[in-house]
Amino acid sequence: MIFLAVFMAVLAPALERVAGAPPPDMVLVQTPADFFAWLRAGGETVRRLYGLFLVADTFYPVVYALFLGAWLWRLEPGSRLWQLPVWAAVADYVENLTHALLLYVYPAEPVWVAAVALVATPVKWALITLTVLAILGRTWSSRTRA
Repeated sequence: MIFLAVFMAVLAPALERVAGAPPPDMVLVQTPADFFAWLRAGGETVRRLYGLFLVADTFYPVVYALFLGAWLWRLEPGSRLWQLPVWAAVADYVENLTHALLLYVYPAEPVWVAAVALVATPVKWALITLTVLAILGRTWSSRTRA
């Protein structure tokens, strides 16, 4: 949670101030053109900050996958629900790796690479949402049975 707080309180707002829009990881729906416009808007500063953001984001998927997966396992041992946050982390890593590749090849703008990242983002958020709903549902169910 501390990691998320630093992420949301420091890195994301800094990127938004420089580029005029939130980082692409936090935007549910966008096009490759939107991503490239965001990348160009902040110039070298946004590319440097976003590189730092991606380095920090290397650890975050592991943290939430372990935390949320363990929580689901504890609520319902033997269930396969624990896999939801693991798949969310996989989508997050696909997103991060494609964004890192886009930073590396800049000023080239390979649309197909951006498209992969921009599909991974809503998949990640959908799986995280399903994970939270599963936790809430299992918690509610266990409380009403007791």
